[in-house]
Amino acid sequence: MITNINRNSAEIMKIFETRIATYIDYNGNKSIMKWIPPFTACRALTSTAAVATPSGTVGDWFHPSLINPAWTEGTDYEICGMGGFWVDMYLCSSYDATQDSMGTVASGTSAAYVSRPGVAPRVDQTITHFRQYLKQRFNYGCFDFELPYGTNPNTIDTITKYAGKGGLITDAHWFEIWIWTRINRWLLRGNTNGYNASNHIPQWHNDPNDIGILDGAWDSSYGVSVTGGGSKFWDVPISDFCGNRWEFTDGLRLYNAGIYTAYKTVNPFTNYTDGYSHASFVNTGLSISGVTSYPDISSIASYRTEPKIKLHGVPASTTTPGHGGFDGQGFRYSSSGERIPRRGGGCWTGALYPGALYLDFAPSDFAWDRGARAVLVP
Repeated sequence: MITNINRNSAEIMKIFETRIATYIDYNGNKSIMKWIPPFTACRALTSTAAVATPSGTVGDWFHPSLINPAWTEGTDYEICGMGGFWVDMYLCSSYDATQDSMGTVASGTSAAYVSRPGVAPRVDQTITHFRQYLKQRFNYGCFDFELPYGTNPNTIDTITKYAGKGGLITDAHWFEIWIWTRINRWLLRGNTNGYNASNHIPQWHNDPNDIGILDGAWDSSYGVSVTGGGSKFWDVPISDFCGNRWEFTDGLRLYNAGIYTAYKTVNPFTNYTDGYSHASFVNTGLSISGVTSYPDISSIASYRTEPKIKLHGVPASTTTPGHGGFDGQGFRYSSSGERIPRRGGGCWTGALYPGALYLDFAPSDFAWDRGARAVLVP
């Protein structure tokens, strides 16, 4: 297990400096999206290869450059291809949001949420709502670089090349971004302590000098920040990936602690309210076990190794909050009824939030600290 490196160095940061482009939707509204390039990650299958992982545990991931020639692929480790998709650079917001207002709540068949910096993100809506108004962004439109010179922007409503290919980010796509940071040893930072800080200024829990801009749509006591409202560290790999607001993700559900997954299927539903019983969701036959259960909060100590759930980072064991070899990656779940995932954490329990996975709320859940972002798989 490698230690003693600067996990927020300029050299590591350069790894995440990939293409950023503007998507123009049916209404002419623009969303800033980032390309997550194809990359390769390795997963340790035995204790022999686990020495290459950040945590030193079986089931954790490591960079392929650390493969020992003496190890056997398929026995000690496996190689997985990841990436190759666009993701919102920022938590989604209304087209008319400002620093002090969330703007207009989306409604109708052509409205869509966008991704842009310096505004109050759209929160306080259910996963069903976000599913609809992120999917609709991609019914018509394209990236700015795809428009031929001299194109009349009014004709963008005839472009349907991305219809059905974009929508609420899936849990598997979210987890791949987490793995991208993990195998490259980047330490995620963001607004993880604004709510608890005595001055309620958005800040990273280990550095009160690493601060952000308050979201004026909420009382200052909440300590929440606007999109893209922090230091350069908060934008790696994408803005607010750690802290500020929780993110709803799609394609993973619990039902009475049983695990259902739609893997990397974007928009795994017929109706926006569809859940674990929809045909896109596979009953893995697995369930949450061996970990601390709701209402307690724990940190992940090791990952499950079953292939069906390897892209969800389900814990095999947990430990004291804020500890463990996963940067204090938090975990929480409820074993009754249908539960949806939340990722990335918020601004009020800092030590738990890099890569956090919560499966404790029903599909009807919504709150001031829960938002969303889109993924697009071309």
